[in-house]
Amino acid sequence: MATASPPALHHDDEAADAPKAPGARVVGLRHRLALALLGLTLTAAAIQGLCFLALEYWIERDSLISMLDRELDYMVETGAAPSTEPPGVGNLRQRYYRTGQTAQLNPAIAALGPGLHDDVLIAGVHYLVLVQELSEDRGRAYIVYDSRRLQGRGQRQLISLVIGLAVVLVIALWGARRLTRAALQPLAGLVGQIRRLDPEQRGRSLVAVDDPDLTVISDALNTYMARFEAVVERERAFSSAASHELRTPLSVIRGAVELLEAGAPDPTRPLARIRRAVAQAQADLDALLALSRLRESPTSRELALDTLLPEWAELDNTTTTRLAWRLAPTRLIASPGSVHVIFSNLLRNAVRAAGPNGEVIIELAGPVLRVIDNGPGVPVGELPLVFEPHFRGRDGGTGIGLYVARTLARRHGWDLRLVNRASGGAVAELRF
Repeated sequence: MATASPPALHHDDEAADAPKAPGARVVGLRHRLALALLGLTLTAAAIQGLCFLALEYWIERDSLISMLDRELDYMVETGAAPSTEPPGVGNLRQRYYRTGQTAQLNPAIAALGPGLHDDVLIAGVHYLVLVQELSEDRGRAYIVYDSRRLQGRGQRQLISLVIGLAVVLVIALWGARRLTRAALQPLAGLVGQIRRLDPEQRGRSLVAVDDPDLTVISDALNTYMARFEAVVERERAFSSAASHELRTPLSVIRGAVELLEAGAPDPTRPLARIRRAVAQAQADLDALLALSRLRESPTSRELALDTLLPEWAELDNTTTTRLAWRLAPTRLIASPGSVHVIFSNLLRNAVRAAGPNGEVIIELAGPVLRVIDNGPGVPVGELPLVFEPHFRGRDGGTGIGLYVARTLARRHGWDLRLVNRASGGAVAELRF
């Protein structure tokens, strides 16, 4: 069976997960991070600059208003002579006027009520006008200030802000590139580890980087690779187990065909053996296919184990090892292929351990099946490894039988274990 290959992982700043329209330019992660840092920096600088401009404007304006208010009070209290020239004439930036004392007051100024007035337009020039209401017989006092100086200063400040933002933009571009490169360096290292992974090497994992976010990614990838290796191992186990388990039925079929070719006096017996071997091979394949597929279970039916186990042993036992049966009547609803594969592997393992002159005892009592041999037992250091795939003990074997047996047992919720006997040999115990 062909095994699937893990999807290739690519690291490219211009790569994207979602499909894009033809001709559309894809912005990579590094560019997105750089743009985000650049945007945040410019936004923060612009907000701070505007706040400074607004603060300076209001401070300067309040200072100017306080100065004009004091100047107007001083003019009124000292009885200073009002200006006779209209606003904008001469070099003075401010003028003082009084109703009744100024020969000709500008209509735009005369129409203003008491208080401060911004942007009073007179002859194309904007003025700041402060009007003070005096007693009824004294009229009003006016002080007019040319605000062009304030406007020019505001424009210069705005130009300074734009220049400052341009400088910040250049520095932010340089810093964003360096910061994003440094921030993505651990990710690049993780991608480098992924690229160096060899599909032929089992048990490889990614080294967790010193970054909580990337550690989550590496742990997720390690979990995925472990699951993928388990799937591949199950498929390899299926291939090995299929050839292993089908060898006996094929031998039976071949022997029965030879009998038929030799002209057996009673052809019904060889044909019955062929039918039984074919049925058993089909059940074994059903169980092994379920082994290689996580979400598939073989078909179950009621089994008379005390009757089936000797038949299965007859198919598998081709040596001179003695078999002793201690079977209590037992019925079990399960997949016949799964039970046969587990039992045949346990029996083959026990026969191989016992040797040609040894003895194997098969006990069936209630929900427990035991296969006991009188061989040398399993070395203590090898006991934790006997169910691992491709592990071969000192008595040989393919290294796949016990792994397949335990995997099938776990798929059905059964417990399979192997322990040494105190008197010598080993006991394989299957609890349904």
